[in-house]
Formats: sequence, structure tokens, C-alpha cells
Amino acid sequence: MAYTFRDIIDSLPPEKRQQDGLWTRFVLRPLSIPITWLALALGLSANGVSYISVIFSLTGGVLFSLEGFALPLWGAIILNMFSILDCVDGNIARVTKTAGPWGGWADAVMGFIAYTAVFLSTGIYVYLRTGWWWILVLTALTSSANLLTRVAYQIYKNIEGKTAHGSVSFERKLAENVGVTGFLMPALIICHFSGGMEYIIAFNLLFYLGGCAATIFKLAKKANLAGKSRKESCQT
Repeated sequence: MAYTFRDIIDSLPPEKRQQDGLWTRFVLRPLSIPITWLALALGLSANGVSYISVIFSLTGGVLFSLEGFALPLWGAIILNMFSILDCVDGNIARVTKTAGPWGGWADAVMGFIAYTAVFLSTGIYVYLRTGWWWILVLTALTSSANLLTRVAYQIYKNIEGKTAHGSVSFERKLAENVGVTGFLMPALIICHFSGGMEYIIAFNLLFYLGGCAATIFKLAKKANLAGKSRKESCQT
């Protein structure tokens, strides 16, 4: 079956549009449409694109970690291409109606890998140019905080089901705007030209450590209240 640009655009539900950050909505989504059309024409599945995207994130992270100017620049460009592919696999799944548990799981794992690749590669990038060994510790902490936040949310989601999304809706929206599908990726290119990569690292550290603490506290409070509510309902 041949799909048109309009088919791809119309497959995005309104609630998904509302969840998108500004960079995704105005840059990544528009760029993903023709690439989705090409992927469909080539017979690629949503899962196939997800597998390709992890190659982009790992390759981009490795290149960005190298010395010099040209190779890190290519790394930053490839990482930005990952962000587009992260939209493409979802586009394909929706327009072909092939979305499923495996695809959702694979897409989430690819995102975790991308975050880790970006955080660690920025640390190596600054270390090679400054000799600050402790910058590697900070980026490792950032990566760990990001993963811990996601694990905590996923565990809560498994318990609460559909009601879990609204529990951290503000945090998710904010992360969409500053993460790997947000302004973080173009900022890598800008700072590679102008300097100041250490400021990106400092921002990520504060944002993800603070976000981790706030999210876990918020979810713990909600889980405790939900537990008390269920206990009271069982006693009545």
C-alpha cells in the first residue's frame, strides 16, 4: 500500500501533538514526514527504523567523543538525525497500524541508550579539551539520574496503569523540551562551534538530578495516598 504525506500527518493523534515539545513540533515532526514516506517506500517497518536509530545514537556518541573538530561535528549531526528517526518509527507504526508492545518497548530502550550516549559523550568531549576528569563523574551522575527517573515512573505506571501519565505530565512536558527530542541536540552543534559545552553539562546535571528527586518524591507521595485510599475502601 502506498502512503501519502497526508496519511502520515493525519495519523498523529491530537493528544500526541499536545505531548510534543516545541522542537519536536516545529522541527522534528515536519522533517520526519518525508523521511517516513521514504522509509515506507523502501518497505522499512517501525521496528526496523528503531534498530537503525540506535546505530545513529551510538555512532553519534562515539564520534562526538573524539578529538578534533570535524568528527565531533559529524557526531552532533548524527545525534540530531537520531532525534528525527525517533519520530519516524512512531509515524510508521501509526500510519500502518502496526503499533504493539514490542515496538513500544524497543522504542523506549532506544531512547534510554540515546540519552546515555549523549550524556557520556559530552563528558568525554569536555574532558579531552580541558583535562577535567571529574566532568566524567558529573555526566555519569546525570545519566544515572535520568535512568532512575524513568525506572521509577515505569514502576509506578505498572502499578497505577492509565492514571499514571497525568501524575508527572508537567515533568514529561519539560523533559520533552530539553531532552534528546528537544533543544539538547541542536545545542550540541551550537556549543561545538561557540564553546560552552560545560554549561550544557551543568544544566543537564541540575535538571536531571533535580527532576529525579522531584519525580520520585511526587510518585512516592501519590503511591502512598493511593495505598491508604485502597486500604480504607477495603475496610468499609
